[in-house]
Amino acid sequence: MEVMNVVLSILLALVCVATAVGDFKLLPRIVESMERLRMPTRFIPALGIAKVAGALGLLFGLSNEALGAYAALCLTVYFLLATALHIRARDTLANTLPAAVLFLVALGALVTGL
Repeated sequence: MEVMNVVLSILLALVCVATAVGDFKLLPRIVESMERLRMPTRFIPALGIAKVAGALGLLFGLSNEALGAYAALCLTVYFLLATALHIRARDTLANTLPAAVLFLVALGALVTGL
């Protein structure tokens, strides 16, 4: 399980950092998505900070199991809520699927890290 945890943690951390960059740049597609979800656009940078914090927690968690598990738990909740917001807004499957897949990756990192 340790190898799987490392792979999932690194993969999730990379995706979180990449998407956080888009949050910080306020990319138009991200702003449009937040508007569809009826979320204030002023929250977007805070979401980027949460993703970077989660990514750092996962990476530092490779040498500290408790930190890694906590970061994976936080990202699992984050992406579960993101998925729920897409569903609540009746967003398209194409827009909802990335959040749902990242929820499953975060859940996998959490389970394999316990």
